[in-house]
Amino acid sequence: MRDMPTDLLSRIETLEARLRAVEAMQSAATDAATTPTPTEHIAAEPSSRRDLLRYGVVALGAAAAAAGMASPAEAADGGAVIIGASNSGTGNTLLQTSTTGVGFYVLASSASNGVFATAGSAGIGIYGHTSGTSSSNAGVQGLSGSSSSSGEAPGVLGRAFSPNAPGVWGAHVSGNGVRGDTSSESGGSGVYGRSLSTVAGLVPGVYGHAVSPNAPAVYGRHDTGGNAMRAEIPSFATSNAVAMYALNYSSYTGPGPGAGGFAIYGLSAKGHGLVGATAAAGGAAVVGATNGVAGAYAAAFYGPVIIGGDFTVFGAKSAAVPHPDGSHRRLYCVESPESWFEDFGRGTLACGEATVALDPDFAAVVDASDYHVFLTGDDGLFDLCVSGRTSQGFRVNAPAADATGEFSWRVVAKRKDIAGPRLERVEIPKEPTLPDVPTSIYKPPPSPPDLPRMAVPPRRPNGKP
Repeated sequence: MRDMPTDLLSRIETLEARLRAVEAMQSAATDAATTPTPTEHIAAEPSSRRDLLRYGVVALGAAAAAAGMASPAEAADGGAVIIGASNSGTGNTLLQTSTTGVGFYVLASSASNGVFATAGSAGIGIYGHTSGTSSSNAGVQGLSGSSSSSGEAPGVLGRAFSPNAPGVWGAHVSGNGVRGDTSSESGGSGVYGRSLSTVAGLVPGVYGHAVSPNAPAVYGRHDTGGNAMRAEIPSFATSNAVAMYALNYSSYTGPGPGAGGFAIYGLSAKGHGLVGATAAAGGAAVVGATNGVAGAYAAAFYGPVIIGGDFTVFGAKSAAVPHPDGSHRRLYCVESPESWFEDFGRGTLACGEATVALDPDFAAVVDASDYHVFLTGDDGLFDLCVSGRTSQGFRVNAPAADATGEFSWRVVAKRKDIAGPRLERVEIPKEPTLPDVPTSIYKPPPSPPDLPRMAVPPRRPNGKP
C-alpha cells in the first residue's frame, strides 16, 4: 500500500468532507435499522456504543471515499483491524463482548462465506473455546435458519478431501467425542449417517471403531423400553437385502470349534436372548446354514429346547447316549406312518386271568376307544388273550383256568389332539438364498488430531479479561 498524499489529508479536513461524513452516518443509520440480525443472539441496543462504532466506521469509510482516499494500509501487530484489507500478525487477537450478545457477527449475502479461515500444516483454521458448564455453552456453534421441510442447510458443515481425514472430528479425553440431539416428535435423528457411494458394501453410512476388548464399536441405549438399536430395509427396496449383517473375522482358533467368538450374541436379563419372526408364508423366522463347510453345524443348542409347533426332519432323528467306554453312541427313533403313543407294563395271572388298568394320564391323551394290546407271558406262560377291553383298561385270560404267572403288556394308541394323517406328503421348502460374504470394510483408524488448548487471556485487576 502506498502512503496517503499530503494534499488528500488536507482535503479530508475540509468542511465538505465532514458534511459528507455526517450524511454517510445518517444513511448508515437508516440501513442499519433494516439490517437483519439473529434475535436469539443480538438484543436491540438503540444508540449504544456498538451502534456508534458501527456508524463511525461507515462514516470514516464514506469520508475517505469522498476525499479520493487510497486503499488503507495492511494492519500488522499492534495496529487496528481494517475491514476490506489484509490483516496479519504473530500474536493473538482478542475480540470480546462483556454483555449478552455476540462479540463478532458477520452477515454474508447470497453465496458468500461469512467467515473463511485457513491454517498451515500444523495449525487450526477455527478454534473455539468455552469455559461454561451448561449445555447452552459452546466453543463453536452453528445455526441453520432454514424452516423449510425440504431444506437441508446444515448448522455446521465439515468437509475433507483426504481419504483418511474426517469431515468432522470430535475428541474427548473422558466423555463423548460427538453427540447429537433431536427434539423432533415427527422424525429426524440425533445422529444421521448417510453413504452416497455406489460401490456395493464398501462405504458405510456410520462406522464405529473400538480397540478395547470390552468396548463396543457402536452402542445404543433406550431408557423407556423401546429399541436400543434398530435396522430397517424400507418397503421400496427390491433387492435381497439384509437389515443387519454381522461379520466376525477373528483368526483366533482356541481350544475348539466356535472359540473365535460370535457374529451375533443376544443376552436378556429377564426375556428372550434372541428372537426371530417372519410375516411371509413359507419364510423362516430363523435360518441356520453351514455355507457348505464340512463338519459345521447349522444350529447348536446347549440346554433344553422347546418347539411349539410341528417338527419335521429331513434326515435321521437320533439320541447320543453315553457309553461305559467313555464315548457316545447314536440310537435312532422308531418311526411310524401315523401318530401313535405307547405304554408298557407288567401283570400277574391268578386263576387264569388278570385285570390291567390303563394309566389315567395316558388314557387322557390318546384315543382310548380303540387301541392295540400286545402280551408276552413269562416262564412258559403262553396263548394269552385280551378280553373286556374298555377305555379304562382290559382283561388278560389264559387257556387254563388255574394258570398263574407273570406277563408283560404293551398298549399302542393313536394320539388324540392331532390327526397325524398316514404317510402325509411333505413339500421340501426351498433353501433360502444366502447373501454373499461381503468384503471387509475395516481400515486402521487415523491418528487423532493434536488439539492444543488455547491459552485463556490474562485477567485485569478488575477481574475482567
